[in-house]
Formats: sequence, structure tokens, C-alpha cells
Amino acid sequence: MSADPSTWAVVYETADPSLSAEAALVLAALEIDHDLKCLDGRWQLNVAAENAVRAVEELAAYELERTAPRVGSQPIEELGTGWRGVIMYGAVLVFFSILSRQDVFGTDWFGAGRLDAGRVKAGEWWRAVTALTLHTDFGHLASNIAFGGFFGLQVGRYLGGGVGWAAILAGGVIGNLVNGWLQPPSHLAIGASTSVFAALGLLSAYTWRRGFLKHTPWKVRIAPVTAAIFLLAFTGTGTGTGSDNVDVIAHLTGFVSGFGLGIWLSTRSLPEGEQAQRLIAIAAVGFIVMTWVVAFNAAAIHR
Repeated sequence: MSADPSTWAVVYETADPSLSAEAALVLAALEIDHDLKCLDGRWQLNVAAENAVRAVEELAAYELERTAPRVGSQPIEELGTGWRGVIMYGAVLVFFSILSRQDVFGTDWFGAGRLDAGRVKAGEWWRAVTALTLHTDFGHLASNIAFGGFFGLQVGRYLGGGVGWAAILAGGVIGNLVNGWLQPPSHLAIGASTSVFAALGLLSAYTWRRGFLKHTPWKVRIAPVTAAIFLLAFTGTGTGTGSDNVDVIAHLTGFVSGFGLGIWLSTRSLPEGEQAQRLIAIAAVGFIVMTWVVAFNAAAIHR
């Protein structure tokens, strides 16, 4: 201190030690002599009287810059890598595909578990779950694993492997239930594509509402939603030839269901611990197994 301490003036005061340290660093960078002390639980920053005006102006400018709204895209907190969920997703679909193709347990898996709109309307809600695990052939299975894994990887990064894939499952189930009620009683459907598009809707809504592009112009902010709608239109409607047997309504209901869940989850505090995420993932797989048990019991009754 080059000046007489008795002539020094207080230019900054706070109860937060980290803020006082930042203010002291600002003055140090400007080569303004200062003294930082704590009195009665409050931190005071003092400078020589001749430097007081300049110090106050510089600290005010720093505070304005520190509290100013951030501009540009900001990263969303990631709760995982997403890969464990993708591996589990693929494993579950392959596992049920093998069982269903081999008619394990002597049961017609497709008859017991496909989405049958008439039976869904009659109360067989579990078909909205079991139908997600059935596929017509390897190409059908591979495409759903590929697209679902791609979208699900991103969902798992932001929501965690457990919450993310449980939400994707929920979106697919809700989408299938709505599809079953919208379609005529004769409508039949299988495949995980409803959940695939639920993942797309979930991802776009969550990144939009969580503020990935929050501090950017509105046209940029809605980019995730716009991109998702284009992807839905491009991949969710088939070739348009009438020969690819695409359930467009299921894709749309899955997307809308996932979008709604994404908005809802964006307002919630998600579990970050690995154990909690793992338990949620196990519960989701257990729910699928439980619905198949219900489906087998119902099929046995109808024999």
C-alpha cells in the first residue's frame, strides 16, 4: 500500500467472499492498489482516495458485464454418455426378436403381442408395449435399432440412460395407445418405430425448452423443433409408393407423445446419480417383461 491507509475509501462491499475476490482481481489487473479485509462478516475492498472514482467505475462495468444475459448457444448439462442405454435398447429388441421368431414357450408372440386396434379398444392396453418389441424381419429390426439408437443416444446424454430410455418407452406406449384408438378395429401394427419417433420428439422438445439456443434469435431457438419436424416428414412417411407398409399415424402419435414428455421433463429436476438412473432403466425393462406376462396369460385365456 503506497498511500496512507487513513485516506483510503471503501469502493466495494459484499458478504460473498468469492465476489470480493473477483473484485480484487479486477483491481489487480488494472494495477490499482487495494486492500481487502473482512469486518463483521462482510468483505470490504479499499483503495486510495485518489483512485476511488476510477475503481468504482471499473467495478461497476465489471458487474454489468458479469450479470448481462449471455448471448449465443449454451451447452445443456449432460447426465451420461448415452451409450449404455443404446446397447441395452439394441439388446432388448434383439432378445425379443429371437424369442418371438422361435415361438418360445409355444406361444404365438405376434398374435399375443401385436398392436391390434380392436383389442386395444376392448381394454388390452399391454399391446401398446409388447408391439414395440416385435419386428417382421431383420431389415425392420435393424432400421429401428439404427434410428432409435441414434436419437436415443442424444436423449440419454441429456436425461441419463435410465430416465431417457424410460421416457422413450413411455412416449412409444402413449403413441401406440393413441394410434390404437384412432385406427379402425382391424388395424394391426408392430415395431419400435413409435418409440423411435417419440425419441425424436423428446429430444427436440427437451433441447428447445432447456435453452440450448436460449440466448439467440427466435429463428435459431426453434431450430431443434424445425429440424425434428423435417426429419419426421422425411423419415416417418415412407416412400409414398404404398408398398412400404409404414404406419404414418403411429409415427406422428409417437412424435407428439415424445414432444409432450420432453417439455414436461424440461421443467423437472432429473436424477443425476448413476444408481438412480440404473434403477429406472431396470424398472423400464421389468415393465416390458411384465406386459409380456400379461399378454401370455390373456392369450392362454382366449385359446
